[in-house]
Amino acid sequence: MNKRSIYIEGRRIYLKGIQVSDANVLYCSWLNDPKVNGYLCCRFEKWTLPKMRRYIVAIINDRSNYFWAIYRKDTDTHIGNIKLGYVNMNYRYGDIGVIIGDCSSWGKGFATEAIQLVKKYAFTKLKLHKITAGSYSNNYGSMRAFQKAGFFIEGNRKEHFIHRRRYVDQVLLGCINNKSKIHK
Repeated sequence: MNKRSIYIEGRRIYLKGIQVSDANVLYCSWLNDPKVNGYLCCRFEKWTLPKMRRYIVAIINDRSNYFWAIYRKDTDTHIGNIKLGYVNMNYRYGDIGVIIGDCSSWGKGFATEAIQLVKKYAFTKLKLHKITAGSYSNNYGSMRAFQKAGFFIEGNRKEHFIHRRRYVDQVLLGCINNKSKIHK
């Protein structure tokens, strides 16, 4: 299956496989905006359209990553992205990362819905046993979104990140597929 053609429909959003054409000025502005990227590793770089396009091509070509653009149904606008990767099919796990770049869409449950859609895809289509995520300990919105989507806190890595010139913990989250079976 072509990862770029994977489409997942939710109640208020839909996810479509990311395309190079999704690398536009708006998306680039999210990655360079300190209000949006404050909890992302990408904040340490200056993002340009060519650099974003190269990143998207690399993700598309990497068989262990799945990457979707998040669209609001009511406005048909691209509001963020969600990635499932690195996916390890030997141990049947993957890691989710999400960004809602459109600040007017914050706090409305779109991240939670996107996480739930990817979780369902990971468990039903890819037959993963577990999916994980990480969050800065002071990124309450992110932790809340994952917990609402059924993730539980597995642990902390003490003073793992620097945020606003101080060390903060990394919170490790996970979600188990109770219906999964070990494949031979």
